[in-house]
Amino acid sequence: MQMCMCKNLNYLICLFQQVKKTINNMEQCLEVFQEQALAKASPCDTQLQELLHQIDITVNSKKVEWERKMKALEAKMDIQDQELARAQSKLDQKGQEVGLLQQKLENLQKNKYEMAQSYETQLQALKSQFSKLTHSYEKLRLHQLKQKDLQSRGKCEESLETPIELSNLSKKLEEFKAKSREWDKKGTICQNHLIYLDAQQKLLSEKCNLFQKQTKSYQFQISNKKQNQEEVITYGHPASEKDELITEKLKAAVNEIAIHRNRLQEENLKLQEDLKMFQKQCQNMEASFSEMKKELQSRDALWRRIHLECQQLHTELLKIREMQEIQIKHQSSSVQLTEQPENKNSDLLLLAQSQESQQEVLNKIRNHLYREEQSHCSEQERTRTEISDLTEELHQKEITIATIMEKASLLERQLKMELQIKDKLLAKQQVLDFNYKVVKSENTHLKELIENQECKSCMSIDLSNKEHGNFTASIHKLEHENVRLQNSLVKLQNDTETSILGGMDIYGETEHSYQASSKMQEKEERTSQNEDGWHMKAQQTALLTASGCHRNRSPTSYGQGNITGSKSDITLSYKLDRGHEKELDDKSPSSPVGYPLCFGGLFSEKGTTGGLLSHAYDAEEIKLSSSPEMSILTKTEKFLQEEEKHTKEFEERLNSHLEELQRHSESTLKKYAMLQESRHT
Repeated sequence: MQMCMCKNLNYLICLFQQVKKTINNMEQCLEVFQEQALAKASPCDTQLQELLHQIDITVNSKKVEWERKMKALEAKMDIQDQELARAQSKLDQKGQEVGLLQQKLENLQKNKYEMAQSYETQLQALKSQFSKLTHSYEKLRLHQLKQKDLQSRGKCEESLETPIELSNLSKKLEEFKAKSREWDKKGTICQNHLIYLDAQQKLLSEKCNLFQKQTKSYQFQISNKKQNQEEVITYGHPASEKDELITEKLKAAVNEIAIHRNRLQEENLKLQEDLKMFQKQCQNMEASFSEMKKELQSRDALWRRIHLECQQLHTELLKIREMQEIQIKHQSSSVQLTEQPENKNSDLLLLAQSQESQQEVLNKIRNHLYREEQSHCSEQERTRTEISDLTEELHQKEITIATIMEKASLLERQLKMELQIKDKLLAKQQVLDFNYKVVKSENTHLKELIENQECKSCMSIDLSNKEHGNFTASIHKLEHENVRLQNSLVKLQNDTETSILGGMDIYGETEHSYQASSKMQEKEERTSQNEDGWHMKAQQTALLTASGCHRNRSPTSYGQGNITGSKSDITLSYKLDRGHEKELDDKSPSSPVGYPLCFGGLFSEKGTTGGLLSHAYDAEEIKLSSSPEMSILTKTEKFLQEEEKHTKEFEERLNSHLEELQRHSESTLKKYAMLQESRHT
């Protein structure tokens, strides 16, 4: 639709341009005609002028009309473009809604599948329990048959308890069978519901595909219609008829767009109704699941109540049997008394003795039960206290782990910051090395120039006082600049010291929190002491270079009363200070370096100045050549490698400590689970 509207706009713009061209041609023709009329100077000039005036009025009126029409058409086209954009946005929203519906259906399917799996696992557990109960039932039957053959009459009374247990087991088996049937029914219902949801998902996907095909077909039809209309207009009629056709086309396109929009609204309503239906189905499913959970909970409560009632009935049956046995004994004793009146006294004595013995046995059993109950209560209290202690320990260990992890993260961040700072310092040092090489090349060039000037100085001995004044002023300027550069070097060293000391303080804090890493503390203390000594050496070297820097500067090129290369001298003095400091770091701090030259005072003759300059350059070259091969880069790399080693060791120890804590927590949880199992048993 947008492509068609763009084509229409382009076509209208072309028409507008053609109309403008025709109007311009008409104006040109009128001007030519006016010129010809003036040249002829016929008596009909007045009439021609009036006609020309009327023609101008008509042309201007038509121009105004054309401009109005074009503005109206452009406004209509803008409105149609906005409507098309809105329709496309609605289509995109509907596509997003369809995608959300598909995601919801997928989530529902996953939930249903998980519920079905849980039901299957529960059914398998029930089946396993059922098989165990059947196996135990068979064992009891075999045991009962063996007891019938082997036991005596006294043991037969004890065997009367087994049928009650068998009846209880049979009841339990029947209950489990009923529950398994109910679970099977619920599983079939869930499977049917899943099949229904799959069918609904397929229907929704088919509807989406149909909707997309319909939109494509509508767009294709509209584009074809517009192309046909454009072809008819281009091959057809003049400008006025073309305008009418364009307006008709636009009206038809507007009507089609309105019809299409109505269709889209209807489809949106249908989709909204489908969404509502699916939402209701989801709510119904959730309600059914909640009802199922409630039913399961109620059944569990009923099963527990039935179990308690069975226990109570079992105790009552035992009491009734004891009463029946006592009655049977009394009846047998009465029969014996009737049959044998002589043995009454002996039987009574035996009964009294048996009752006393039974009472003693009962008292012993009661005492034993009381002791066992007390021991069981004490064990329960001990286990509770142990569990509470273990939970507190776990909580404390988790807190310590969290603090250690936070400190480790802070350490990592600070180490990253320090590494970035060190990278910047390395870059600066590389730049300074490059500058040093450049200055060295310049110094060699200056040395050659000075040698040439020495040859010339042999010829010209007399120098003016102005040249001496300029030379001394330049030397003073160089001294001030060297002092300023030394101060900047000291500041840089202090910044590096503060960054390193801050990192070491953070290391110390983490080591105090982690008590097991005592060896790590000793190593880091040694490294911190070494670094402090190194920094003290650097400070001493800086002081030494500050005291003797004005005597160890390379002189500038001296020739023809002017001093050249002040900037190169400044950079060379800065690099020489750095080189002297490194030499003092590599050597002992108490070994001062001797400098053979001094520039205090004015030079009287040119020969002496040339000699001193040559000696100064020779001394500087000797010192630079005798400096150690280990540069600042190697030292910084070693320092970074040591820090990486320390961090790796610290991380390994943290990981080992965390693993130990996890093992300890797992062992405590296992102990707690074993205690709970022992209580249940």
